[in-house]
Amino acid sequence: MTKDNGQDKPGTTAGAVTGRRRRLLLVGSQALRDTLAHALPGCEVQIAGHPLDGVWLGGRHDFDAAFVSLRLGPRALRAVRSLREVAPRLRIVVSCPPSDEPLAQQAVSEGADDYVLEPLRSDDVRNALGLAPAWRPPAAVSGAGPSPQEITRLSEVLRNLGDGPLATLDRLTTLVMETFNAVGVTIEIDDHACSSGEVGQPVLAETIERRGRPVGRIALGRCRSGTYAANTAARLAEYARLVEATIVQARERRRWERLAWTDDLSGLHNRRYFNQALDELLRRAGQQRMRLTILLFDIDDFKGYNDRHGHDAGDKLIREVAQLLRRCTRETDIVARYGGDEFAVIFWDAEEPRVPGSQHPQEPMVLSERFCKAISEHHFEFLGADAPGPVTISGGLACFPWNGNTRPLLLAAADEALLEAKRSGKNRILLAGRPETSDTPTQDAEL
Repeated sequence: MTKDNGQDKPGTTAGAVTGRRRRLLLVGSQALRDTLAHALPGCEVQIAGHPLDGVWLGGRHDFDAAFVSLRLGPRALRAVRSLREVAPRLRIVVSCPPSDEPLAQQAVSEGADDYVLEPLRSDDVRNALGLAPAWRPPAAVSGAGPSPQEITRLSEVLRNLGDGPLATLDRLTTLVMETFNAVGVTIEIDDHACSSGEVGQPVLAETIERRGRPVGRIALGRCRSGTYAANTAARLAEYARLVEATIVQARERRRWERLAWTDDLSGLHNRRYFNQALDELLRRAGQQRMRLTILLFDIDDFKGYNDRHGHDAGDKLIREVAQLLRRCTRETDIVARYGGDEFAVIFWDAEEPRVPGSQHPQEPMVLSERFCKAISEHHFEFLGADAPGPVTISGGLACFPWNGNTRPLLLAAADEALLEAKRSGKNRILLAGRPETSDTPTQDAEL
């Protein structure tokens, strides 16, 4: 996106510079200097490692253009403003990672002529600096630059990358349609596609590339105001690069979040995820009067398996129990390894609201009983012929709101029911008694 300051310096374009090498002022790192030297083999690059040095050199010497890295932080923006003051006709270009594009757009609004996104591409650098043989004046490449509304919408897209690639693509599609005032937009990238409005026969289209290979495209329907401006194709190419970089970041963000919420050994959710999910579901349960039950259980005599067969066998036991647990629970249930050989499940169902006088949900009891039976009947081959007997589990169920309306209260109730299951002979799931009967013997029910 290019800003035309109306201050193009005579003799600074590729066609006008003759008899000497073009001179570029770089405010950035040595690594960036090497990148620019490769992209601009006929250009002399003078580096200033500190923004103040860059401003001083820009005011004293005659450069064809200046290139400022926004990785230098807030000082880089001040350098852009100062360079514009000391060298009003100097062409200034800034660079940044895709995630910092709003900062680059701010730099354009404060004096820069253009910006490029990293990793840098030679053609983009040459075009932005106005040093390529086929370079066109800024006004022919881009118009007035991004509007405040455009910057705000883009910031919102970047702020919500954690929602995943598809949700991000949906927001980008809306952003492109509003930015270009199109009646409709379709964006396709990798295995995702999203449309907004009515595209019909595309009026403009731009290929989305990754490392030089096409991975999708952006297609614009007709312009609401009649015809697109001459700079639209160039801006659409910029958005194609933006879409690719943003989707890659959304996918990477989702991958890291998945790793953060997953237990490495079992492949189930971890304790951190379970606690956060339970807090959120309890909040919803209180507002929507939905049913919620938690199950805590562990493997009976797990230490004995480790002692007899080794820790590798213990790890295999945990993984196989996790697989069985997945098969016996519903898709909507939250299943987690809570720690060691202890597992936790959230059974929840918002389709049928509670009514006065309703009792503990029956479905979690049935599912828990089914799982307890599946474990005891399953043949764990890796334990061999000397296995002490069937693998069994003991657990406790606690229900919202009867056993508590907060995570600590529900977990304490389920844990107490689990301990009672151990005391009463193991290989069973017990339902916690209601708090109001705590002054009398607990009325747990064996499944």
